[in-house]
Amino acid sequence: MRAAATEPNFYPVPVSAGTEATETVAVRQPRRAVIDAAWRAIGAGVEPLSADDGAPLTRTVERIIDPLVLRLRVNSHYSAPVVADDVAAGIHRAIIEQAGTLRATASWFEVLKRERRRLKITHGNAQELYFPVCYELAVTLGAAANAGDAERALREIHAERDRTAADVLTLHLADPDVVADLHAQLARAWADVRAGGEISGPFLAGLGTVLGDAAGHTASVARQRVWSALVADATPYNFGAAAHSGGSVLPWSLMDLGLSSVQPQRCPEVSRETRPAERERPLDRTVADRVRATLRRGMDRDELPDIALLCAEEVDRSCAPWGLLGEDRQATLVAGIEVATDLAPLDPAARPRHALSGRIQARLRKEAYVLRARRYLADGAAVHARQQQVIDELAMFRRPYLSRLWARLHGRDVWQEPCTDVDDVRRLLDGVARSVSLDHRQRIKAMLGADGPTS
Repeated sequence: MRAAATEPNFYPVPVSAGTEATETVAVRQPRRAVIDAAWRAIGAGVEPLSADDGAPLTRTVERIIDPLVLRLRVNSHYSAPVVADDVAAGIHRAIIEQAGTLRATASWFEVLKRERRRLKITHGNAQELYFPVCYELAVTLGAAANAGDAERALREIHAERDRTAADVLTLHLADPDVVADLHAQLARAWADVRAGGEISGPFLAGLGTVLGDAAGHTASVARQRVWSALVADATPYNFGAAAHSGGSVLPWSLMDLGLSSVQPQRCPEVSRETRPAERERPLDRTVADRVRATLRRGMDRDELPDIALLCAEEVDRSCAPWGLLGEDRQATLVAGIEVATDLAPLDPAARPRHALSGRIQARLRKEAYVLRARRYLADGAAVHARQQQVIDELAMFRRPYLSRLWARLHGRDVWQEPCTDVDDVRRLLDGVARSVSLDHRQRIKAMLGADGPTS
């Protein structure tokens, strides 16, 4: 990646036609390029934390620079993908001021790797596990000197990880100080989310292109260009933020969509001792439940942050619009809402507005169990109690659809898997409907297997 240090930060722009006068306009810089330039300015001593080309490793940025050096939760203005000159200067200064600590962090990482080999520890990703610990050792002890300190740190790390993730989470949330800190973070993060005044019409109109057909390469390229513009649009953020305070500007009801049991959406809780009688909606879930869902989905525990960081990240995520941090995931959920409100498999008069939802609707209506349900309803015949549950979900198909879509987007948000490719987004929206339909078929099949065939 090219460092921008030697390039001019300003370029001349004419004030008006026919004049020689010019004014300077600040050039916004990619955040990653600013970090790279500052990292290279540190010079020797940080090679263990650097890639072959001298730039910081991706995990160095994710595990050390962002959370510990730049402290993005406190300095949120440092987190934008593209930053103004004054912000870039602040990022550069913050990194350079910690050059000594970062060199000491690199020295501790070398020692921990050496001790890891000596102790024959093979499980866990060394960078993921050790980078924050090395930074902590650098702050408290300076440069690496005592192998005994490294061995103690390793044994503490791996003793903790030998417990089940659920046990570690339970122990973490049993500490009153931890819970108090998370509650304080929740209050701050919730208060920070405010809807802007941008109009939503162009975004909703653009979804017509994204969810429509594209004949040929040129139309496909144009559809991708529209989706890229919609991801950068403020509307999904504003809709999600408005849901925190009444949601009067929303085109839909959160309760009708099944995303929340109340409107306006409540500030999430850290945990809840008593479970609600009915299964919680996606935006009602506690921080602890969201973290547990992440741990269940994480097939490789080594790729997850430690429990404390996971909880802190989930607090920010749960307070973000739609409970998602990524703008592309927020936009995808709004696109999914547009699809979901089109889907009415039991209503023969329903006419989807978009080509994608029209195809999903046609496929759902051809399902044998849907045809059978429609016949039962038309004849007024008695329906088995468990079959009635599936019929109820078909009548409000948007609810199971959006619940499953939100869960998948939450997983992508945790793992930082993008939703920037329009074809991938369309496949996701289609695949969620298939998944819900498959679940319905399996439930009907299980019921018939238990009770025998019904006429």
